[in-house]
Amino acid sequence: MAREGCRIAVIGAGFSGVMTAIHLLWRCQPGERVYLVERSSRIGPGLAYGTHNPRHLVNVRAENMSAFPDEPDHFLRWLDRLGPAARAEAGERTIAGTFVRRSVFGAYVQELLREVIARQDGGDNLFLVADEATAIRRASRGYRLETANGRIHSIDAAVLALGNAVEPKAALRGYVGDPWSAASVAPLEPGVPVVVTGTGLTMVDVCLALTEQGFEGPIHAISRRGLLPLGHAPSTPWSGLVLDAQDRRSLLALFRAVRREVRRAADGAVGWRAVIDAVRPHAQTLWAELTPADKARFVRHVRPWWDVHRHRMAPPVAATLATLRASGTLTTHAGRIVAMDRVGSGVRLRWRPKGAGVDQQLIAQRVIDCTGSIGDLCRSGGPLVGQLLADGLVRPAPLGLGVDCTTYGALIGNRGQPSPDLLAVGPVTRGALWEIVAVPEIRTQAEQVAERALAAARSAHAAAA
Repeated sequence: MAREGCRIAVIGAGFSGVMTAIHLLWRCQPGERVYLVERSSRIGPGLAYGTHNPRHLVNVRAENMSAFPDEPDHFLRWLDRLGPAARAEAGERTIAGTFVRRSVFGAYVQELLREVIARQDGGDNLFLVADEATAIRRASRGYRLETANGRIHSIDAAVLALGNAVEPKAALRGYVGDPWSAASVAPLEPGVPVVVTGTGLTMVDVCLALTEQGFEGPIHAISRRGLLPLGHAPSTPWSGLVLDAQDRRSLLALFRAVRREVRRAADGAVGWRAVIDAVRPHAQTLWAELTPADKARFVRHVRPWWDVHRHRMAPPVAATLATLRASGTLTTHAGRIVAMDRVGSGVRLRWRPKGAGVDQQLIAQRVIDCTGSIGDLCRSGGPLVGQLLADGLVRPAPLGLGVDCTTYGALIGNRGQPSPDLLAVGPVTRGALWEIVAVPEIRTQAEQVAERALAAARSAHAAAA
């Protein structure tokens, strides 16, 4: 019988959690355990890749979606193994690259986990916990992981892979706070308006889902600036990016430098997309160099512009959205919601257009909230985060951007000290890294966090032996 080894819990089984678990399992010794804790019934896809709508495409080229940075063609090789027919159904080839259905990438992540289980002699090291983690408490030895069903697991280290936090929504009939729920696209009356709050990629997904089921009535999308994500296009890589010390001395200087680089690239017949793509690998370093005041300015003033340029639509999606706007089906508005209340069988909204002093009114049969994730875990992290906050094991990151942690994922408690054996991975670490919501960044972080968590767990386990 294998001797008992260290115990590590990974809380959350979306892409961040599954990739962390995979890297742990590759490094595990006999007797060591990895608890992968997930309250939903689906391991792998998470919220991002759980949709089965065929129009919902990943907004990153398949060429950049490998789960492993040292094997950049891993995902493409996996697609090739599907066979011609299945590959043809997996996504769409465009002049800007191949963009696959999100459900296909979710299946890829699930297969990665199945493969590592098979290589680990049936998964002797992996324990799937289909339950909600409600507490991680200090114990005489390590920590005690508690779940909603009353189970308790002794662990030496834990990794929070909680994904995006979503703000709790007010209860109002006709108002749908979860855009991914079946209620968001439940049968609608033809011709009666639908209002969508937010104009980002989630709004785009909802519009696609509405039109997929045949809804042809007017859709009104409202956000503070009314900005829509831009589309991918053929792009020549830009290798001439220059951001020197003077360019990085402040947010304003950095903003001007990026615009300068766009002009320089244009002089060489290279589009702005290539410049944004060239900035992306440096985004975490640039974020870390900003002062707290500049970070606050970025989140308030620059973030919407960064998001629409950085998080772009796949070309087929962009074409569909353009058609909806040209036909008058989709109308976007810049402004803010002032109030909502029930009227008859619909919802009445009062909203104020940007720059206006007078409110306007819209009557809709349904309001779908697509304002997206927030990250303020004090309001939206559930019982586990509530307990961790109350016990001082974690604290909110500045600006409400997830949990406070180091750049290598160590959680920082209320005493200001990083923990060696409580770590985080993925979007909840945005406060430290900012650019950590997409596969190319998360895949690298997951490996680094797994190595640290395993080293810390082994150290703690050996000390307690």
